Amino acid sequence: MTARIVVFGATGYTGRLVTAELVAAGHRPVLAGRTETRVRALAAAYDGLETTVADAADVVDAADVVDAADGASLARLLGLGTGDVLVSTVGPFRRFGRPVVAAAAAVGAHYLDCSGEGAFLRHVFTEVGPRAAASGAALIPGAGFDFVPGNLAGALALQAAGGEARRLDVGYLVMGALGMSSGTRATLLAALTEPVIVLRGGVLVERPLAREVRSFRSSGKVTGGSGGRRGHPAVLWSGGEPFTLPRLAPALTDVATYIGGVDRGIRVGQALSFPLSGLRRFPPSRALLAAAARSALRTTGRGPDRAARARAGAQVFALARDAAGRELATVRLEGRDPYAFTARIMAWMAGHLAAGTVARAGALGPVDAFGVEDLERAAAAAGLRRVG
Repeated sequence: MTARIVVFGATGYTGRLVTAELVAAGHRPVLAGRTETRVRALAAAYDGLETTVADAADVVDAADVVDAADGASLARLLGLGTGDVLVSTVGPFRRFGRPVVAAAAAVGAHYLDCSGEGAFLRHVFTEVGPRAAASGAALIPGAGFDFVPGNLAGALALQAAGGEARRLDVGYLVMGALGMSSGTRATLLAALTEPVIVLRGGVLVERPLAREVRSFRSSGKVTGGSGGRRGHPAVLWSGGEPFTLPRLAPALTDVATYIGGVDRGIRVGQALSFPLSGLRRFPPSRALLAAAARSALRTTGRGPDRAARARAGAQVFALARDAAGRELATVRLEGRDPYAFTARIMAWMAGHLAAGTVARAGALGPVDAFGVEDLERAAAAAGLRRVG
């Protein structure tokens, strides 16, 4: 029997983009969402795709704790079986993602998501991964622009650096007035007071969001941004790289992820990290931000149009250093439109998972699952190429 691909959150902004790419690649995904009329309308646009109605919020309790039994109930609702592929675009993932990834692990279905949240990534790698390994499921969280490019660039930099690499910094620069989807905005609001997770001294530790700033130097014109050879500041951000890259180079002791692009906003972000990290200690402040995130979630399915995305540009850097801080290798990927990249790379991964070409199980990084060479070719086809 052919494995099914289920897109959960199909009517959201990213869900629609992923669905379009899957259909363009010849797949007939099952569309799943919480509103029947919207799911059926989207299915009708693709000659009547199969649909199902499910809401992750139905299995999330007040304590935000989801166990394997909850996952199994959602798997039955989605019709998931062993070897099927669940593509999730339902966020914020820290709240709604847990029952979804639990559903895949419970029945041995493969899983992809577009999460960019450090706490959720840690949950997948440390808590759900062992259950998935036992059931035969491959889980690939952060499988979009967050954080396939950094995983790939980091792997390439580690290859070039050889066995001397001990430190690795990954930087994401998004240039131009791209704007955010409604889902990205809600996720950002939910994460404002959360710490980021980095690898320091060989141990995963928490650091305040945006507290540290470092510069990434572009050689030549930055796509969608200003020209010239200069450094672009970026602030500390949660990424999948601290979880995945030490698997490729166990001697790594320090891995961190940064995000930047609009230079004048970086120092403002760093300054705000001090009051934001303090707010997380006060329940009323956390409740206020949570309420803002819930309000943002009520506006779903919106995001930058194709023209706005075409004006944007992206660069992703990976800098490998030795124990003394000497630079050993730098890799830079460049492209446009992070949202289109996310949709294309997730569709490519889903197709390979459905075809059974990924032999490993458990929580995986993209390079773990697909290898450096195939992933680099797929990233280039999705719009992000190695340059320099």
